[in-house]
Amino acid sequence: MNEASDPSSIDPLNQRLDPASERVGELLNAVRSIAGKRLQQWVGNAFEHVDDALFDLAEKAENNAAQMHYFDGMREVRKRRPAVERSFLGTISRNLGELTRPAQQSQATTAAMSSGTVELSLVADNELEESLAITSMIGKNESRLSRDLFSVNQRLSVICGGHKVDDAGNPVGPAVLAQAFRQALHELSADMRVKLIIYKLFDRYVLSVLEELYQDINTELVRAGVLPQLRHEIMRGGNAKPGPAGT
Repeated sequence: MNEASDPSSIDPLNQRLDPASERVGELLNAVRSIAGKRLQQWVGNAFEHVDDALFDLAEKAENNAAQMHYFDGMREVRKRRPAVERSFLGTISRNLGELTRPAQQSQATTAAMSSGTVELSLVADNELEESLAITSMIGKNESRLSRDLFSVNQRLSVICGGHKVDDAGNPVGPAVLAQAFRQALHELSADMRVKLIIYKLFDRYVLSVLEELYQDINTELVRAGVLPQLRHEIMRGGNAKPGPAGT
């Protein structure tokens, strides 16, 4: 077991770390490894179900044109799936690597928010539908995961030298994951009807199981001494109900 994971070799970290330190690099690498393995498994599982979903829709299509539409979508997804997965996982890995550079992180978040505002005023109806679907996924999952996500935010803030990590800027939060997946789907030339099906499956097989990822990350960082008493502080503050140890 390395030093970052051995609770007997460190003092509890309750405030902040130097983002440039070797220790921070080790902790972020541990988080990146946990996230990479989980997300690779889950996004792969989502795509395994895309093929079945499109085939079922093709079988039930009201005419030949609609049937061919879904079969074309199946072929496109099969062909471009590796590129989509690489893009998505690569973005998450980069975002975690840049977490200790708040200026870059802030600029990226601001740019994403600005582009989203422009999008809503200029895009066609189908793209607006895409934006609304993503917004709904993010809101639903941020609310459901608020306790575990709060704990991850606080512990990542310690690693980042006290720079605040919030829901919108957390590289493994629903907002960033959903936007990274949206960007990755630019690899597909499939139309919006097919993409909306993919989003529903991404929600079902990735976002809906994120508590497992957050529990893994919280457990790893607690083991490393990062805010080990956070659970008790949340309970005293009355902001959350008691949860499992290490969260």
